[in-house]
Amino acid sequence: MKTKKIIVLAIVVNIGIMLAYLAFSPGSIAADGDSAQPAVQTQTAQPAENTTDDEWEALRKRKQELDDREVELKNLEAELNAKITRLEELEASIRQEVEQYRVISDDRIRHLVKIYSSMKPKAAAQLMNNLDINVAVEVFLNMKGDIAGGILSYMDTRKAATITNRRIRRCSIPPDATGRRRSLCA
Repeated sequence: MKTKKIIVLAIVVNIGIMLAYLAFSPGSIAADGDSAQPAVQTQTAQPAENTTDDEWEALRKRKQELDDREVELKNLEAELNAKITRLEELEASIRQEVEQYRVISDDRIRHLVKIYSSMKPKAAAQLMNNLDINVAVEVFLNMKGDIAGGILSYMDTRKAATITNRRIRRCSIPPDATGRRRSLCA
């Protein structure tokens, strides 16, 4: 019984609020007086036209800004393309110089290999002990195994071990698709 009274009371309160809203809403005030309505229409008609003109002007400005921005972006794109072209030319030039350096370096290493290979192992080992480690590794990479072994046997043991370790690292490559490692050196 109590719930029925609460529901009825809630319905009555909601109806009262709705009636009060309708009595005081702006639409009902305009309907009461005919003179107020034309004034509202006149006031809203002019701002609508001004608003439309303002909106069109804003759209024109925005379009001009976008056109300017597009021109700027095209100019930047052209500059970037020119820079990319210059960089590609520079890269090609550097690659060519590096390749020339490699050829010269390979020729010098081959010459050293011939010199050290023709020497007696003990004399070659004494000279190799004084060589830069990187040059020594290159020389040993290009020597025949029996000649390199003969020279290494007379070299300082630490330097010989270092050369051998570097030769091993330089001669191996990562495993191929079958999982086998291949040697780059003979």
